[in-house]
Amino acid sequence: MKKLKHILKEVLSEAKQLDTKIFDRGALQDSMKQVREMVGIEEADEKWPSDKKVEYDEFRFANGTGGFSFKWEHGVKHFGSLGLSLRQDGNHMLYASSMYNGKRFGNEKIDPKRLPTPNKDFLRHIRTWKDLDNLTMQTIVTVLSKDVEKNEAAADKAFEQDRKGQQDFYGSGGKGYYKQDGRIGAGL
Repeated sequence: MKKLKHILKEVLSEAKQLDTKIFDRGALQDSMKQVREMVGIEEADEKWPSDKKVEYDEFRFANGTGGFSFKWEHGVKHFGSLGLSLRQDGNHMLYASSMYNGKRFGNEKIDPKRLPTPNKDFLRHIRTWKDLDNLTMQTIVTVLSKDVEKNEAAADKAFEQDRKGQQDFYGSGGKGYYKQDGRIGAGL
């Protein structure tokens, strides 16, 4: 029985490992940790499962296009992403945005050539996804970190406003459904 539990734990831990064919697994883990810290999502464990999560996807197509993305979710209406989209014409795009309740915060498409120097030249040598390396991924996550933090702050502000509005409506002294006078059963 103990051996079976050990094997099951080993299989589950392998399933939790990030799958990548572009980057080293260790570098990807480091970038995931950096993204988690940026968006304020701790890694869930067996004792404390969470619906908050950060996921990694990569795209590799035969013509050399593709890219990668980190996506996070705070809840059903509160999520975001950052990443790189490689294009055949060499006009690659970075993206970073957060969303709350259908509103987008941040620019979905960021032209690397418009970034402040010296950051704008770091994608110059990239032609296909095969040219991506650990340093490029780390640079992209670092360059987009300010955008992500700004976008997350705006999404968090919208969340707090929504929460306060609901609290005022349903809370004590508000004019919410349960505080209305004149309805049947009011004051019982």
